[in-house]
Amino acid sequence: MVERDRLIAALEDATHASSIHNSQPWRFRLVEGGVAVHLDPTVTPRTVDPVGRWALASIGAVVANLELALTSRTGRAVVTEITLGDSIPEAADLAGGAAYGEGPLAVITLGEAAETTTAMTAARLHGAIKERHTTRGPLLGGPPTEEEWAELQAAVAWAPGIQATPASEPLVRSLLSLTARAEDARQEDEDYLEEIQNWVENEAPSGTGIPRGAIGAPDAEGHVPIRDFTQTPMGSSGDGEAVFFEDPPALLVLHAASDTPVDQLRAGYAMQRAMLEATALGLGIGVLGQALEEPDSRAAVDGAAEESFGAPVVVHQILRLGHPAGTITYAATPRRPVTDLILD
Repeated sequence: MVERDRLIAALEDATHASSIHNSQPWRFRLVEGGVAVHLDPTVTPRTVDPVGRWALASIGAVVANLELALTSRTGRAVVTEITLGDSIPEAADLAGGAAYGEGPLAVITLGEAAETTTAMTAARLHGAIKERHTTRGPLLGGPPTEEEWAELQAAVAWAPGIQATPASEPLVRSLLSLTARAEDARQEDEDYLEEIQNWVENEAPSGTGIPRGAIGAPDAEGHVPIRDFTQTPMGSSGDGEAVFFEDPPALLVLHAASDTPVDQLRAGYAMQRAMLEATALGLGIGVLGQALEEPDSRAAVDGAAEESFGAPVVVHQILRLGHPAGTITYAATPRRPVTDLILD
């Protein structure tokens, strides 16, 4: 029997996973031999996530953290069962993951003592969990090396069916253009701007949201279209100066052969493993997901990737990776107390 305090410590570690707008939509139930992971769609943003893609990715990310934390803190291997079905709900509202709020989406069970290699990998990445941050600034110290790309691809391979491919320069240009176009369209959507304002202005649920110190600055030359968290329905609330970003940025495309809910969850898992590996390697990590949020722009991204890769793919996430030119100081992002996240 694993002591409850070790399980609680592992859950606390897990909550440092990436989630859409730092909404932290996970809930946990302690079950015989492990932990069940649930989605709470009542705390997720809706406009930015019209089909629940980012909600499921957030659950995948917390599962990745929880596996590593449980092994690191208990010395035991884990077995994870994805209990989310492959079928896409038809009648239910998908926005913000509302269709996936019934029952656990994954159950992680503790097994026998972990093998040495597994334990060492878990310990290394577990150490990166609280050091991982999203970089919304330039990465001017150079792209990942070939060896680092290989490590990142190996990290993604932990998720069945998800692959990672570094984007060629023509594909980088296409993805940047599509992302910029999607970002511009979002800036004309008052519902989206109001939602963004709420998550930045601390009107989000307590212990969640994006602090102003973490929203970053725009690219002075417009090469890298990071998500603009300064826009509101009344105009820009930003007061910082633009800075120069790397050109071209190094992009890693996470893709699969299909786009089921399970794929979306596993893509979040793969993203988190890649982020932790990048953190351990000393890389900065940005996310360029705006063009994946609406059907038309997502289809255009898939088409650009298909042309580059020579085979049909579904793009699940685009990561911007690179070495910082110096030390990056990150604003602390809030976290909800783990005791508030455990279901009876």
